[in-house]
Amino acid sequence: MNPLQFGNPASKNSTCGEWVLVRNRKNTMQSTYAQVVGQCPTCDYGSVDVSLGALSDLAPDLPFESMVFDDSSDTTIDDLMGADTPQPANSTPISPKDLLSVVWELSGPPKHTGTNQIDLPSGTRPTSTTSPTPTSTTEAPKPTSPSSPVFSGRATWYSDTSGFCEHPYSQSDMIVAVNEAQMGRVKDLCGKKILLTKEGSDVQVVVEVVDMCPSKYCKSGDLDLSQAAFKEFADLDVGELTLKWSFLDS
Repeated sequence: MNPLQFGNPASKNSTCGEWVLVRNRKNTMQSTYAQVVGQCPTCDYGSVDVSLGALSDLAPDLPFESMVFDDSSDTTIDDLMGADTPQPANSTPISPKDLLSVVWELSGPPKHTGTNQIDLPSGTRPTSTTSPTPTSTTEAPKPTSPSSPVFSGRATWYSDTSGFCEHPYSQSDMIVAVNEAQMGRVKDLCGKKILLTKEGSDVQVVVEVVDMCPSKYCKSGDLDLSQAAFKEFADLDVGELTLKWSFLDS
């Protein structure tokens, strides 16, 4: 599991040991159960790192077991596969990232219906994420932790490249300046992750707190986003949005 959604194993909010139901985004009938047994340090928010067995369940037509994976490669499955028939990929190294687009959700454990039978979605079998394997990009479920209050406010964008937290950043980074009322004059929130959502939209964006927006520009609940973060929701010409947001446990 990606670090943000894996959580702290010492807390009640960790997903360690939980089961997830993973589905192929293009064909949701191709799905599998997997148990969370570790953290994927290089995975982005919403991504999971699954075993080859799980990948085979999710896309049985793709020859994952014959592929050669190389972290330094930029070649993707799409580069190697034909439009209709998957081609063998046993000689060209391909990138282990973004192998499959999936959706997933936390689930109870698969139900046993007999001595060796498990009640699964059609065409699947249970799978555990037991070893480091290729990463799959996913659509993240919305966090609903009661320990993370949800705020709402006006979101604007700005053009600075340094600020209150005293380290440089780029406007292409997914970063945010929190209003002075909630940020305060101490740096306790610097580096915290915030989940942004827009009502009526499926888009969710995770940003890092790197700056403070003075009270004359931002009231309590307001955020000032990097241009890259703002553009995840709308064009810069829109100027401002109303977003809901909450801190993510780190």
